Amino acid sequence: MGAIHGMLGESLAVLYLLVAAGSYLRRRQGGLPAWLTGIAHAFLAIQVVIGVALFVRAPNIITWWHPVVGLLALAALGLAVPLRSRLGRANATAVTALLVAVLVLIAVVIARAR
Repeated sequence: MGAIHGMLGESLAVLYLLVAAGSYLRRRQGGLPAWLTGIAHAFLAIQVVIGVALFVRAPNIITWWHPVVGLLALAALGLAVPLRSRLGRANATAVTALLVAVLVLIAVVIARAR
C-alpha cells in the first residue's frame, strides 16, 4: 500500500499541473470539463485516505509534516469557491490546481527526504 501511495502522490503532482495548465489554456471556453477535474479531486481524496491509514498504522515512519501538507492539499480545493467569484471558474480552478500541485510536490519531497 505504501508503494501505491508513493506512485499516486507523484502522479498527482503531474496531474494537477496538467489541470492547472489546461484550465488556464481553456479559460475562454470555460475551463476544463467538471468531470475531468472531479477525477483529479477523487484521486487526491483516495491519496489522503491511504496516507492517513498508513500514518495511523506506523506514525514513526514519516515526519508529521508529510500528512499535514497532504491534508492542506485537500483543504486547498476549497479555495476554488471564493476565488470563483473573483477570477471566474477556469482561472479559479487553475490557481487552485497549481496550489494543490505545489503542496503535493512538497509532500513528495518530504517523503523522499526521509
